[in-house]
Amino acid sequence: MFSLASNLLPARTTSNDFRVIQLDEARLQKPEGIRELRSLLRKLKKSNVAEILWLSDNFPQMDFSQVGSTNKWKSTQGERNKLAWVLENQKVFLTQYTNSPKQQKKITYRDSFAYQEGWRQYIPSIFLPQVQTFRVTNTTIPYRVYPFNPNASDEQTLIWYDQTRKQSLPDLSLAAYSRYIRSRNLEWDGDGQIDLGNSLILTSLAGKVFNYFSTLTGRHTDIDPLTLKSASNKAKSYYRNKLVLIGQDINRLQILVDSLSSLEAGASYRIPPISWWLLPLMLSLVAFYLLWFLPLLSKQSGLFLGAFLMLGIISAQPVLLILQGIWLPSINLLLLMAIGQMAVYVYVSGRSILEDLLNKEHDAWYQLGHYQFERNEYDIAITNLLKCNGKDAALADLYEIGLKLERKRQYDRAFEIYSEISSRRKNYKDVEKRLKTHGEISSRASSPVSLPQGQKSLLMSQVELPEFGRYAIEKELGRGAMGVVYLSKDPKINRKVAIKTLDYSQFSASELKDVKARFFREAEAAGRLSHHNIVTVYDMGEEEDFAFIAMDYVSGVPLSKFLKPGKLLPVKEVYNVIKTVAEALDYAHKQKIVHRDIKPGNIMYNPKNKQLKITDFGIARITDAVKTRTGSFMGSPSYMAPEQITGSKVDGRADIYSLGVSFYQLLTGQLPFYADNLGNLAYKIANQKHKPIKEWRSDLPASATRIINKALQKEPRNRFASGIEMAKSISRELSAQT
Repeated sequence: MFSLASNLLPARTTSNDFRVIQLDEARLQKPEGIRELRSLLRKLKKSNVAEILWLSDNFPQMDFSQVGSTNKWKSTQGERNKLAWVLENQKVFLTQYTNSPKQQKKITYRDSFAYQEGWRQYIPSIFLPQVQTFRVTNTTIPYRVYPFNPNASDEQTLIWYDQTRKQSLPDLSLAAYSRYIRSRNLEWDGDGQIDLGNSLILTSLAGKVFNYFSTLTGRHTDIDPLTLKSASNKAKSYYRNKLVLIGQDINRLQILVDSLSSLEAGASYRIPPISWWLLPLMLSLVAFYLLWFLPLLSKQSGLFLGAFLMLGIISAQPVLLILQGIWLPSINLLLLMAIGQMAVYVYVSGRSILEDLLNKEHDAWYQLGHYQFERNEYDIAITNLLKCNGKDAALADLYEIGLKLERKRQYDRAFEIYSEISSRRKNYKDVEKRLKTHGEISSRASSPVSLPQGQKSLLMSQVELPEFGRYAIEKELGRGAMGVVYLSKDPKINRKVAIKTLDYSQFSASELKDVKARFFREAEAAGRLSHHNIVTVYDMGEEEDFAFIAMDYVSGVPLSKFLKPGKLLPVKEVYNVIKTVAEALDYAHKQKIVHRDIKPGNIMYNPKNKQLKITDFGIARITDAVKTRTGSFMGSPSYMAPEQITGSKVDGRADIYSLGVSFYQLLTGQLPFYADNLGNLAYKIANQKHKPIKEWRSDLPASATRIINKALQKEPRNRFASGIEMAKSISRELSAQT
């Protein structure tokens, strides 16, 4: 990356203050080769060179001994010792690659950087930048010897450390450059700044720089290497104030020249010290972007933003390099961005494909479940709709199924449906409220307290109105001995109907089978009646714990509302009412149907339009036949004929007797027989004569006594033979009154 970006750097030139002399390794092993080198060094000294740098892998084996407290050469013995004397007395730098000795004299160097001090002691070394190290030995040689990396590398090390990281030395090129610019003080503060007194060099936290002239950038300082012989023939002025580099390996000489040229031209670049924490922070931000923000975007937006960010990172590098001489190694950022972007793209694409497949699967389950829901196949529909995993339309269907189960009074199953909806979508519509309500219903259901037989209402607050078959209950109209009457609606033809229920809980298990058979048989018979004064039966059905009959809804009130003093109907109006009921009963009797429970409460009457309808045909026979055997009556004993209350066979004349009792009560507001218990009442009905009607109301016409007395005869043969006979008798009296 640096190599590519360096192509944008402005061109740098050098003053060409270098002279390079390449030695012949083989010739140096001979005395004449050493003499030639020694001769060249004497010439260079006379030429007043700036510095002499000798790149050597191995120091010459020279005789050196300690005399007293000082180190001195022995008397000159051989060419090597003569060379050593010359090296000691001239300005010469040496380097060794495998065994670097301690810092030597003549360069003041203050080391203030220590890894064991300051904030670095709290940072694991693995997180700190890697430094270049050397080994300190006990070798003591009177040369200025500094470490130098002879191999081409990305970064040039200007500061070296020993293996304990407690002691540091300048690199050979930095030490030579310091001498060359006549700096007597070289300080390294450990935070990326080298102070040469009259010059500052900025480095990384590890003391490294990128050089403009290096193998990394492909730019090099031109050198013209000389042999010993050629160098000896050069004039002294050729070397004056120049840096003279001597060595056997031309590649190492080139590296040293490039490093010195970069320092001289001020063309070195660094990784800023803050990068040790800035780069991890940027990596964390990129990871956050990839893991959290990018998946929220669409694929197109994610690709565009990712490309924009990577382009921004790539563009920032050369800008910082050119303007600030800073290089931030962003290859890890780019790799993380590129790989992460592809990974997220694959993940998002895969998730999109998977979600699309799941949506298609859920849609298929929903279509099937919705079809079954519309066909009222709720059990199968629930199973398939639950596979849709929170699909809005599926939840809506499940909610509707829950409501329908409520209407069917299957509260436990409705509770399960609402619980499933709540687990998939919190606060969906009023599900939480319904769950609470059903919990209360379950608590009440477990209570031992129960309502009286036939009086249980199916209407509860915060619960859907129940349904019987297809009929939706709207409100309660009234209560009777056999059950509750509700106002309902027939959804097929949008017609109001009255639903009269038969509560199975009134009967024992042994009675229930017979009750059901009688109920449906008699209800079917009642359904055959078609008379304008008889409530029409439209339908019948059975629920889990109820039987029901759907019949014509009559707007009016039962005649029982007109039985109290002050609310009695006019006598003539009562005559007309009884006449109309007698005619309707005659029609029913001809159809072989006996009502068995004629009373004011079963006759609906509208005083405004004089409309009248008889209700409950066929039901009384069922309840009466069963309950008589148990010693109780679901019907109305005060209106029963003697043969009916004793359990004998009855026919239409029993209804004539009941109509006579109703006639008596509508005129006087009193019943013909009273008793404190059922046994006494039955005895009076079967054996005693009723109280004359005139004793209750003296203003009544004599015809009322005659008609009522005949209708209330103990023996059926002595009563009116039919309803039409009773109706004709009443008609004659009405004609006589007019």
